[in-house]
Amino acid sequence: MTLIEILIREWQSRVLPEFTRRDLSLSLKGKLAAALVGMRRSGKTWRLFQEIADLRAQGVKPGHILYFNFDDERLRSYEGSGRELLNELMETFFRLNPEARRNLSYFFFDEIQEIEDWAAFARRIIDTEKVKLFLSGSSAKLLSSEIATEFRGRSFPFELLPFSFREYLRHRGMSESPSPQERSEYEHAFSGYLSCGGFPEVMIQDDPFIRTGILQNYLDMVVLRDVLERYGGTNSRGIRELAHSLVANNGNLVSIKRLRDQLAARDIPMSRETVGQICTRLEDAFLVFFVPLFSYGLQKVRVNPQKVYVVDPGLSLSLSAAPSLNLGQRFEQAVYLELRRRYPLLRTGGISYYLTEKRREVDFALGDAAQKIPRSLIQVCMSLKDRETRERETRALVAAMEEMGIKEAQIITLYERELIKTASGSIEVLPAWEWFLS
Repeated sequence: MTLIEILIREWQSRVLPEFTRRDLSLSLKGKLAAALVGMRRSGKTWRLFQEIADLRAQGVKPGHILYFNFDDERLRSYEGSGRELLNELMETFFRLNPEARRNLSYFFFDEIQEIEDWAAFARRIIDTEKVKLFLSGSSAKLLSSEIATEFRGRSFPFELLPFSFREYLRHRGMSESPSPQERSEYEHAFSGYLSCGGFPEVMIQDDPFIRTGILQNYLDMVVLRDVLERYGGTNSRGIRELAHSLVANNGNLVSIKRLRDQLAARDIPMSRETVGQICTRLEDAFLVFFVPLFSYGLQKVRVNPQKVYVVDPGLSLSLSAAPSLNLGQRFEQAVYLELRRRYPLLRTGGISYYLTEKRREVDFALGDAAQKIPRSLIQVCMSLKDRETRERETRALVAAMEEMGIKEAQIITLYERELIKTASGSIEVLPAWEWFLS
C-alpha cells in the first residue's frame, strides 16, 4: 500500500471532530473552485470540515469526498515531484472509488500551496473531471490576488476572519437571540469579545497571559512565514518592528512617512518605498487592513492618511501597553471587521472613513466613491452620556448627512439606545451587542 493510499484510507475512516459552525458560506454554482483565504489560525481547516459534514448530511457518500492535507509531515518522504504527487493522489482516489469519477465528487485540498504546479493541476481537474474543488491555505502562498491570476476566472476567493461576535457566542453555547432580560449578560460577553478576540485556539484559554503569548506568536509567524520566507529579505528586525507599529496604531490614521519616521526613531532606517511594500505584504497576509478616506476625487484618496485596523481585537490587545486606554479603538476595530464580513464586495475602498468640509470625522462611510454613490454612515462611540462627546459625534454625522444626501445614520455605543431626530435626518443609536447580532 502506497503512502498516498494510506493517507486516503486514513481520511475516509476518520470521524470528523466537533466544530463551531461558521457563518461564511462557500456556495458557488458551476465549475468554480472555492478558495478559502485568511490569516493563519483563523479556522480555515475547520471551515472545510463544516462543508464536508454538510455534504455527508445531504447524503453524499463518503467515497465521493476527498480531503487531503498537503502539510502532513509524512509527505516529506515522497520522492516524486509536486505534479506527480497530485496526479497520483487523484488517480489513487478514483481507483479506490471508481463510482466517484462517473458521478460528482468533492475535493478538499488543505495547504495545497505547499505543492509546486498546484494551480495548473487544479485548472485541469476543474476542466476535465466531474469535481467540485475547495482550496484552503495559509495566506503566505494562497492569496486572493494570486488566485485570480493562477486560475484565470476559474475560482472565487472567500475571506475567513477570526470568529465574529455571533460566532463567539455560538462557540460559548450562548443564544444568538437573547431576551431583554439577558441584556447584561450579553453586554458582559461583548466586553469579553473585545479582550479575547475570535481566534479559535485562543478563545479556549482561560489564562490571559497564555492568550497573549499565543497571539504574539501568531504575529511572529506572519512576519516570518508570510513576509520573510515569501518575499525574502534580511531586515527581519525592521519588518517585525513595522508589524508591531501597525498593530499598536490599530484604529488610528497612519501614513508611510509617519511609519518610516517611527522606525528611524528606533534606529531602523528604511526607505518609504520599502515601508510601503512591507505594509502591502502584511495586508496580503491579512494581519492588517488599510481603510481610505471617502472622496469623490481619487487623487485625494491617495495623498490622505489611511486608517489601519488589525484582524482581531485580541491580537491588538496583546501588544497594547495600556489595554484600558485602547478599548475605544478595539470597539471601532470590531465594528470595521463586522462590516468587512457583511459587505465583502465593498472591501476595496467601499468601507472608508469620511471627513466633512470642516474636517469632522465620521468613522465609517459605506458606498462606492468612484460612482458617487454613498450608502450609509456609521459612528462608533463608547458612550454619549458626556455632553461634549455627544455634540461632537452627532455634529460630525449631521454635517456628513447633509453633504452626502443621506437621511439616516447610526451611532453604535457600548450600552445605549435612542433615536435622535435632526434637521438632516434620523440618527439611530444602538448598543453594540444588539448591532452585532442584527
